[in-house]
Amino acid sequence: MRLESGTQLPARAARLLRVHYLFVLVVVVLGVLVWLPEAEGRLLPARWACLMVSLYVWQVAGIYLAGLLQQEDATRPVAGLGLALSMPLAVSLLAWWLPEAGRAVVLLIALIWLALIEHLPSQRAHWPAAWLQSRRQQTQLLAVALASVAVAAWSVGHMY
Repeated sequence: MRLESGTQLPARAARLLRVHYLFVLVVVVLGVLVWLPEAEGRLLPARWACLMVSLYVWQVAGIYLAGLLQQEDATRPVAGLGLALSMPLAVSLLAWWLPEAGRAVVLLIALIWLALIEHLPSQRAHWPAAWLQSRRQQTQLLAVALASVAVAAWSVGHMY
């Protein structure tokens, strides 16, 4: 993993990626910390990790909807992008009605769904390669952290 330099991205986008990496690092640390406490104590880091991933999904979807990284074409139509992004956003909201293990799995689905949207040819052509590469790395790290949270929360449910 490497942080993208400001030479390949606008300064605003490079700063945003650094903030995202810091955010992802916190989620990864929570994904590890979820294993340290005994039984019921695992649920607190699990809740925080899920909350942060949910906020991350909403933030990235907002960036895509707003076209924050656009420089030249400010009036680009979002042809179906809003509808496509509504699915991971709705799933990330619905996750909060599930227990922690289910919540982490459903947020993992929302995260992967968001990554699949980024692989659409219309999106790949619009965003800089450095941005897409960083988003792919962030998605991988968040997926591993969410899988860890899901397994830890599931193990708490099966202990009793």
